[in-house]
Amino acid sequence: MGRWTWFSLFMLAALILAQCAPGAPASPTPPPQITIVHWQHHHEARKPVVDELIQEFQAKYPNVTIKFESIPYEQYFDKLLTALASKTGPDVFQIPMEMAEQLIQAGALAPVPESVMTTQQIEEAFIPAAVRRFKSGGKYYGLPTDVQTLILFINVDLLKECGGDPARPPATWEELKEQARRCTKRDAQGNIIQAGLDTRYRWAVYTQAMYSFIDGPVVDAASCKVNYAGPQGIAAWKLIAELMTGPEAVDSPKFLTGQRKFEQGKAVFYINHPVTRGRLEREAKGINWIVAPPPVPAGKKPVTPLHVWAYVVNKDTKNPEWAWRWVQLLTSKDAQIKWFRKAGDLPSLKVLVSDPSLATDEKFRVALESMSYSRPVEQVGQTEVDNIQSELWEKIVIQGADVETAVKEAAAKEEQVVRKILKCP
Repeated sequence: MGRWTWFSLFMLAALILAQCAPGAPASPTPPPQITIVHWQHHHEARKPVVDELIQEFQAKYPNVTIKFESIPYEQYFDKLLTALASKTGPDVFQIPMEMAEQLIQAGALAPVPESVMTTQQIEEAFIPAAVRRFKSGGKYYGLPTDVQTLILFINVDLLKECGGDPARPPATWEELKEQARRCTKRDAQGNIIQAGLDTRYRWAVYTQAMYSFIDGPVVDAASCKVNYAGPQGIAAWKLIAELMTGPEAVDSPKFLTGQRKFEQGKAVFYINHPVTRGRLEREAKGINWIVAPPPVPAGKKPVTPLHVWAYVVNKDTKNPEWAWRWVQLLTSKDAQIKWFRKAGDLPSLKVLVSDPSLATDEKFRVALESMSYSRPVEQVGQTEVDNIQSELWEKIVIQGADVETAVKEAAAKEEQVVRKILKCP
């Protein structure tokens, strides 16, 4: 975390000093041989869709070349922030909603020009939760495509083996914990050889826990407060301890470390984004799997965090209008249908969110329906906050720290990050 504290400050300081981007060309007709460099973090399901959309765009505009780089997630932010600070960054790139305020305030992004989409058109087209955090000073600085909730993936055959009923998937955390414990297998030495719950995507597990346990804001930007140190947040993290520690743990960091347990048929349950469907359809063809709403505390209605990435344009681009026209295609209705059907991303256009024709099977229906009970992620700040929460997980899961003490310390650290980014008094 320490490395990112000073590194992020250095990068943002450099960005703030940068000069404004040149104005967009008056005509949409590009001069010969425009090149738009596009970066985003790699995902097996998304890259083919981007490649397909590049072909469409370049067929329509032969003198525009899209140079696309799909960067491993582990390297993405390091590479992006370094490039932006040195003015060698891409023209178009993806950022998560947690970074919106940070990069907008740093002056790193070019707003959507009126010649591409007006503020009114954006607000009429997209669901508010998907674009709200990308607006500043009456202008929008990002358009969303990668819209994700969380859903529960279930290995049908493994669940049946341990006495579960796929027709009645666990709806509460207690039910999930009970069934996952029953489905966890160990060898003679007590080592897990089949996980009840694949927790390798820890963000999904603890975020679903916090956003389902905590009734009010998890992070309140208006008051610059981080609220998961309260009783409900502590209860969420105590659940993590119950799932991951002791003789009844349903997964272990030592079991198939860094590997895709669910895809290998070595885990019964798995919490992840709907986009995971695309990878499973290609890589787990021998596994009979279904999806269900994610678990919530007993007595509560379904809820899931809504997380958004957006395409943004570098303020230092030489071709802002054409960079935004490329983003406009990436976020168009036809493109979002491709994202949904081929990659698993949820739509952000109002006209598609309620389109029943997209729910062509039960997996698609569950994914689409999850948006109706979603609540936007409120996290402010990306890498520093991810590190704080990841360290909290490790303290509880690996080091056996007292949950309440560890949670309060992490929330206090995260609040300092929020106050710095939002420039709270």
